[in-house]
Parts: sequence; C-alpha cells; structure tokens
Amino acid sequence: MQGFGVHTFICVNAKGERSFVKFHWKPKLGIHSLVWDEALKISGQDPDFHRRDLWDAIEAGAYPEWELGVQVVPEANEHDFDFDLLDSTKIIPEELVPVKYIGKMVLNRNPDEYFSETEQVAFCTQHMVPGIEHSNDPLLHLRSFSYQDTQSSRLGSVNWNLIPINRPVCPVFNNHRDGFMQMQINKGPNYWPNRFGTPHPVPAKQGGQVLSPQPLPGGVKERVRGPKFSEHYSQATLFWNSMSDVEKGHIVNAFSFELGKCEDKGVIELTLEQINFIDNKLACMVAANLHVPPPKEVHPNHGKTSAFLSMVDRANPNNTFTAEGRKLGLFVHDGFDFGVASGIKTAFTAMGIIVAVVGPRKDKINSSTDGTFLEPQFTFETCRSTLFDAVFFVGGSGPEYDKLKRQGRWLHAAREAFMHFKTVGASGSAVEWLAKYALPGEIDHLVGNLKEDGVAAEQGVVVAGSRLREVPALVKCLSEEIAKHRAWGRDVSAIAA
Repeated sequence: MQGFGVHTFICVNAKGERSFVKFHWKPKLGIHSLVWDEALKISGQDPDFHRRDLWDAIEAGAYPEWELGVQVVPEANEHDFDFDLLDSTKIIPEELVPVKYIGKMVLNRNPDEYFSETEQVAFCTQHMVPGIEHSNDPLLHLRSFSYQDTQSSRLGSVNWNLIPINRPVCPVFNNHRDGFMQMQINKGPNYWPNRFGTPHPVPAKQGGQVLSPQPLPGGVKERVRGPKFSEHYSQATLFWNSMSDVEKGHIVNAFSFELGKCEDKGVIELTLEQINFIDNKLACMVAANLHVPPPKEVHPNHGKTSAFLSMVDRANPNNTFTAEGRKLGLFVHDGFDFGVASGIKTAFTAMGIIVAVVGPRKDKINSSTDGTFLEPQFTFETCRSTLFDAVFFVGGSGPEYDKLKRQGRWLHAAREAFMHFKTVGASGSAVEWLAKYALPGEIDHLVGNLKEDGVAAEQGVVVAGSRLREVPALVKCLSEEIAKHRAWGRDVSAIAA
C-alpha cells in the first residue's frame, strides 16, 4: 500500500524560495490489492489481517520498505495546471511532475507493547519542522484546527504530547501547564515577557522557527476557493481511462453491487448521473447491470491517461511484481512427500517468501519418509485460503491421501484460491485430486501435458509430477507465478466457493 499525503505543503529552501510539495511513500514491493469477495471474507475471518500480515513479514525478516518521494512545483508555477494544486481531491499526474526520491523507510522491528507504542501514537498536522509549512489548502487548515482536539479526545488529555511515544527526543520548553495527566513539574512563570527572562521564544538567528514571508500580488485577498475547485470529474475520468480491463470490470461491479442494494430509485438515478459525468460507457455498463435505462452522453471523454495509476498494468513504473514478502499456504497431510515440502519451504524462506504449513492438527505431521515431519502453523479449520497469496497442496501416500476427495477444507481452499485468481499448486498424488475433485474440467489440458518427472504451469496453476527429481524447477516455476500476484486471464465464471 502506498502512502500519499493528499495535501499540498510548502517547502522553503535556504534562499527563502517557496515551492508547493506533495509527499509520497512508494512501497518497494509494489501496489497490490484484494478482490471484492476476498475482502468481504477476510473482514470476518481475521479482522487483524493487514496488521498481522505486516507483523509476520517483519518477524520473518522480510522487512517492508518504502521510498519517500516528493513532487515539487515552484510557487511561480502554481497556475500552470488545469486543476488547483490546493485541492486535496486532486493528484498531480506524474507525467507532469515526476516524483523525486529523497529517502527510505524500513520497518525492521515490531513494537514491544502494541498499545503503548502504536495505539497511543498521536500525529498532528500542526507539528512542522523548519522548512515545511502549511499551504492555503483549505482541508489542511481545517485539519490543523481540529487535530489538537481530536487527539485530546482520543487520548483523554490535552497532555497527550507527554506520553512517551509522542514526546520529543530533545527537551522542549514552553508555557503549557496543568491539565489531566500532566507529567512535568514546572518551575517559574508560564508567560512571556517576565522579569526572570525565561522561558522565552527562540529568535530566528538562534534556530527558532519563523514562517517564510508570502508575496501578496496586487488585488484583494478573499476567503474563497479558486474556480478550478469546481471541476470535479476530469481526474475521475483520467483514473477510469488509465485502468486495465480487469480493473474497469471491478469498478463496474463495485458500483453495481452497491447501487443494487439501494431501494430508492431517485438515489440510483442521481448516482448514475454523476457516473455519467465521468464516462458514459461506464454509466451504461452499470445501468445495464441494474436493468435501468442507460443515460445519454453529456460530454465526451477527454481521452487522457496516466501510466502511473493502474495496479494491474505491468507498464506502471510505480509497480513491482515480486514473490518477496508473499505468503504461501503449504497444505500437507500425514504421509506427505517430505522432499517436495521441505524443498519449497527452505528455498522460499531464503527468497523472502513466508511459508505457513497447514496440517490436520497443531502437532507434528509425519511424512512418508521415516523420522521426518513438519510443524504446522495452522490447521485446516483455523485458516482459509484468503489468508495466503498462494496455496500449494503437497502430494503423498497413505490412508489420509486416499480420502482426499472427501477432505472439504482442501477442496474449499483450492476452489476459493482459484476463484480469487491466486496461484494454486499441487504435486504428486495431489495433482489428480486437484484436477478431478477440486477443479473438475478447469485444468485437464494442463495435467494432460504433465510429465511424471516434470513441472507445468498455466494461468497461475502449477503442477509437479509424481516422480519429480528437480525440486528447484518447481520452486522456480511456483515463485514466478506467485510474483505475478494474480492470474487475471483465468476464467472463474464456473467456480463458486
């Protein structure tokens, strides 16, 4: 997930020159998301899913990393765009102003005490360092006005800044006194000027913060929004035009789903009217799904696109497709093939891929090789495929594998992951199970061309023969498919899970 500051700030250099700046955190692992059905299920199965994913990655040493970038526009060029730089609902397309990278953030340690170190963190847009200032962004002004009250209400005291996680590293002297949870014992007056000469504001020459002077051109200063604030649809159209066909399908389905639950026809009509301002074809597709008359085009689509907005398009310079940091659910049963399972687990761990073993119980799962076993992190009942980026079913032998066709959790996990366009894999005896019982009619061609000692892959499905000798070949193929994130070309219309 990328971090985007939304607001436009002012940065001032050593010469006193002012520039408009937008801040960005760009994730090293790229920008990726969940599908609708998957998100619905996860919200019930594990409400802490995203937090846990972050925690697990840090614990595994697959440290999440972001680059800090800025878009800089000199103050003199403020009006060079067809949108207002101070409008928080607008982006600056990166084709117009490229992001310059100036730093990096790596999360390499989990908090020792979550409440103290995370829940009590209080950010505040009023806290600026010299050189960064507020612009005339109206929403930024509103936030700066309200954040003190927000944090006081949330944390129970005006002295939230004295909580250890919020307290500055260096000593701070000011005239704040009293209030609940005051933790400092202050001496002397709390006003300035006073006869003791302390505490006093620090002059600019000694490092005190002084806001930069703002030029005022001829005319009047009014408390109004610029005329470009009233243009609401151009960038929404830009976003729509920049999406891949897959993402456009998701947008249409999302509008259709939400409006399909609305019983007020007037709300549906007004919403379609707004969508129609973005793009007529979009509005017509949503209308068709709702079985209402399609709206007529009110103005043509401007046709502009940006290469930096799609999460699926591999041409997006912002995006990265890698298996690093992904999580694989490795499903095993008593009598599993230890060579395949341990080979995948060892190689993937070295590659920065998190492997979670899923077994029938939270105890040693014995393989078909005497004296070898794996310790599972999950049981079939305590997890679902939604918690993983990919699933792999390790084949084996014995009574438990003979009963796989009636193993409901395996069947559901395979079908659900397949329906969510994720990488699904199987080896040995599990390949026939996958083709015949889990995904009947879906991968027959792939399995038909599989050699007993080989590996085959198609649309995110990876299968390995029962006499596989080269586990590295399987590891390579499987990791390459996982790196693609999703197999969007897969037909899942016949799958329900």
